[in-house]
Amino acid sequence: MPKEIRFCQPIGEYYFLSPLSAHPIKMVVDGQEYVFPSVEHYYQAMKFYASDKRFETIMGLKNPDDARLLTKTPEYKINRRPDFDKNKFDIMEQGLYAKFAQNPDAAELLKSTGDAILIKSCPSCYKCGFGEGSGMNRIGKVLMQIRSEIQK
Repeated sequence: MPKEIRFCQPIGEYYFLSPLSAHPIKMVVDGQEYVFPSVEHYYQAMKFYASDKRFETIMGLKNPDDARLLTKTPEYKINRRPDFDKNKFDIMEQGLYAKFAQNPDAAELLKSTGDAILIKSCPSCYKCGFGEGSGMNRIGKVLMQIRSEIQK
């Protein structure tokens, strides 16, 4: 087992660790249950209220990276939930916990990483990932916490 595992790209044996991996999650949003195709879909959709047509558009995208890129366009940068930025790390954490609680195959794969340090190593992701050799690695830390809890 490697001492550290880096993940980001939609390839490789550790891609399942990414929020973009195709592991659907059920989440309650604005009082209604939805099934999101991935954690990334959930995270991006949470920028909007469920009644907003942009929420539905994000849910309908097949590729989770398309959802991420769409929310960077001008029409998706306005009129977002006012509390999203304050809660975005909690939203990602809730999505990751749901992913491994609701997808036993993913939970087994996570357990199989042993005690390796998990690093979301994407060149442009500094807050949730590791960035270019620096960053907070929030997603990696959350995954290690989830792994610790499911290994008990």
